[in-house]
Amino acid sequence: MKVGVVGCGLVGSAAAFAIVLTGSAKALALVDVNKDLAEAQAEDILHATPFAEALAISAGDYDTLTGCHLVIMTCGVAQRPG
Repeated sequence: MKVGVVGCGLVGSAAAFAIVLTGSAKALALVDVNKDLAEAQAEDILHATPFAEALAISAGDYDTLTGCHLVIMTCGVAQRPG
């Protein structure tokens, strides 16, 4: 099963990490408005889970979500004053 996570901030990265640790998916797609952040989170998760089940992690734009069976939306409005 392929799972997508939209929003790679604190909640999205924690959700993605939990998906990897529990072996809940065979593929994970990370998407964020800041593509560099999504790619960095994907690399961090891969480096932090060498003994977890094998999983393909990709990061990019919305096209990366193609083929996902489940998409988790963790994105939200920026919490800045004004």
